Amino acid sequence: MKKIFNGRSIMIALGILLCLGGVGSLGYLHLNQATASTIAKKEKNTKKQDSEQGKKQTQPPRVKTPEEKQAVIDEDRETMESLGLVYDYANKNLVEVVQEYMAQSAIEPSQIAFTYKNTATGEQFAMNDLQPMTAGSTYKLPLNMLIVDEVAAGKLNLTDRFDITNTYYEYIGEHDNYVAAFDGAMAIPDMQRYSLVYSENTPAYALADRLGGMDEARKLFSRYGQSRSKEVKTFSDANKTTSDYYIHVLEYLWNHREKYADLLELIGESFPGEYYKKFLPNLVIQQKPGYVAEALNVEAIVYEQTPYLISIFTAGLGGTTPESDEISGFGIYQLGELCYVINEWHRVNMN
Repeated sequence: MKKIFNGRSIMIALGILLCLGGVGSLGYLHLNQATASTIAKKEKNTKKQDSEQGKKQTQPPRVKTPEEKQAVIDEDRETMESLGLVYDYANKNLVEVVQEYMAQSAIEPSQIAFTYKNTATGEQFAMNDLQPMTAGSTYKLPLNMLIVDEVAAGKLNLTDRFDITNTYYEYIGEHDNYVAAFDGAMAIPDMQRYSLVYSENTPAYALADRLGGMDEARKLFSRYGQSRSKEVKTFSDANKTTSDYYIHVLEYLWNHREKYADLLELIGESFPGEYYKKFLPNLVIQQKPGYVAEALNVEAIVYEQTPYLISIFTAGLGGTTPESDEISGFGIYQLGELCYVINEWHRVNMN
C-alpha cells in the first residue's frame, strides 16, 4: 500500500503533540547545551581540518572490469528484480540510465532535474541542471549553515532564547502551536532540529530572523556557490533553484563536514524510510527533502563505499500540480525508485 502524506496534516499532528506535552515532552528532541556549544569549539579546532578537506586532491576515475560490475549486479539482482528496476547499469552512463527509467515510468524529460557528484573522483553527471525548479524546503539546509557560520563568528550563541511570537508564518496553526509549546521563545538548537529533522516552517523563519529575515538570508546563499544558470544563481524570491546550485551547497557541506557536523547529524535523522532512504534501508544517508505543491525534492550525502552527493528536483510526480496541497503517495514512491536507480548505477560503476 502506498501511503499518501498530507504536509499540513503532518504539521497539525506535530502541533497537537506539542500542545499536549509542551516543552517537557519534547525534551528528548532538545539539543543539550554541551552539544550546542560544540559548534563554537569546533570552529577553533577544525579550521585547519576543513581547509585540508577542501584541498584534498581527487582520485583518478575508477575503471571497473566487466566482471567487477557483473558481480555487483548479481549481488543486487533479487532486490532489483523485485522492484522492477532492472536496467543496463554496467554499460550506460548515469543520465542514460535515468532517462531509461523515466521513459519506462512515463515521466516527461522536464520533470526531473539532478546533479550527481562522486566525492572521491569529482566525476559529475547532470540532467536539466540549469532548469529552475520549485525548491520547497531545501533552502533550510543552507539557511542552517549560515546560522552555524554566525555562531562560529561569535555573532550568535546557542543558549539565548529568541521571541517567535511575531515570526512570519505560512500556517497559523503550526505557528501558534510552536508559540504555545516553547512559551513564545526558542533557542537556536531547537530551531535547527525542527527545521531540519521535521522540515517545519516556523523554526526556519525564526532562524532567518537571526539574519535579518529571509530576504537578507537569500543574499548570503552565494557563500556556498552559484549556479551557471542565467535565471537563478541561488534561490529566487519565488523559491526556485537549480540542482547546479545545490550541488555546490552539498560539496561545501562535505568539504567542511567537521564544522557542520551537528547539521549532518540532524539531516541523518530526517524522514526515516522515505525519500532517498525508501529503498535503501541499510545505507547511512543524510538528506534534506523539500516538498510543496508540484515539487518532491531531495538533497543528500550517500555513504556508499565511495560516498557521493546528489541533488534531485522533480515536478508533477504522481500527477501533482502547482495547486496541489498534498504529497502524492505515488509520486514519493517514484522518487524512491529514482533514488534506487541512481544508487545502483553508482554501486555498479563507482564503488
